[in-house]
Amino acid sequence: MENFFWGVIAGGLIILAAFLIPAILQIKRTAKAAEDFLQTTQDSLNPLLRRLQETVEKTNQITAKLDESISNMQQLSKAVGETGEIISDINSLVRKIQMFFTVTTSSFGAGIKTALSVLTQGAIQKITSQK
Repeated sequence: MENFFWGVIAGGLIILAAFLIPAILQIKRTAKAAEDFLQTTQDSLNPLLRRLQETVEKTNQITAKLDESISNMQQLSKAVGETGEIISDINSLVRKIQMFFTVTTSSFGAGIKTALSVLTQGAIQKITSQK
């Protein structure tokens, strides 16, 4: 009976080995296929990753230049605003000077008119009194 028992165990091990050997071979083939797939994927991705890195670097350069351009535009915008304020101040000053000259000229004209009127009346009275 003991031999039978050992025989059943031996038979079970043979049957187990018969199923395990193909399974192990299939696992080995699957592992090899997975390794080949990963190698192919890595070979395909490396150039893509290099190009992606180049794209990121170029994008960073463009962004830096864009930031610089925006800063320059802000400075230009500020300078234009300050220039507008200066022009407005100059315009106000010119109007004040124009008003001063207008008032001065009008006053001077009125003074000349009055002086001529007085001189004319005085000359007319002198002429009429001499006759």
